[in-house]
Amino acid sequence: MAYYSAVWVTVHLYAGLALGAAIPAPWWALTLIVLASHVLLDLVPHWDYTRTEHPVRYGALDFGAAVLTVIVGYVAFGASVGLLALGVISAAPDFDVLYNAARGRQGDYWWPSHWKSFPHGSCAPLPGILTQAAVMAASCLTLALV
Repeated sequence: MAYYSAVWVTVHLYAGLALGAAIPAPWWALTLIVLASHVLLDLVPHWDYTRTEHPVRYGALDFGAAVLTVIVGYVAFGASVGLLALGVISAAPDFDVLYNAARGRQGDYWWPSHWKSFPHGSCAPLPGILTQAAVMAASCLTLALV
């Protein structure tokens, strides 16, 4: 069941924040929505740093950017803990990817959209990064407008 491709943790975090801010639904429903968004984003063609020579370096930057986003969201923008939790929940399935990247090797993945049998979207670095940047930009725009 091992696979090794994932949209960056930070992209999932921003998507979860945007969905949590934009959709008026109970917390339990938003939790399901942001987890479903994780699977849908994994279908989108993207570049994956775990296939590079430096997965630990990229993984550390990705995780650091996600943590910094949560801190800045809370301290500077006054985002609610509930909204920030939805962002973290959206990104949480990628912790199996981060764990394996930190070990410098592939391993077993527990999230279904990380399994080898899942039709994962992957592409070359430039279009893949541009796609993920577009998702983040749309998420930031959504957060700014809500």
